[in-house]
Amino acid sequence: MSYRGHIRNGVAVLDDGVKLAEGSEVVVQPVEAPSFWDAPTVQELAQRQRTRPWSDLSELAGDWPAEDSVDEFLAAVKRARR
Repeated sequence: MSYRGHIRNGVAVLDDGVKLAEGSEVVVQPVEAPSFWDAPTVQELAQRQRTRPWSDLSELAGDWPAEDSVDEFLAAVKRARR
């Protein structure tokens, strides 16, 4: 099994909160950053970031209060800018 991480203050730090037993032997292999022209595909990025397709667009709305209208929001923004 392999884990991704980064170097912080000269120490390898594993991402995603991975915890290994104290004293575990590890192998650190630097990953060469891709050049602009060798960028990963959208599918590769999605796999790395563990994203999933949206099945319900309301999930994108976040915590927007249902009782607030867009018109009221825009009016509040305009008032705040004065």
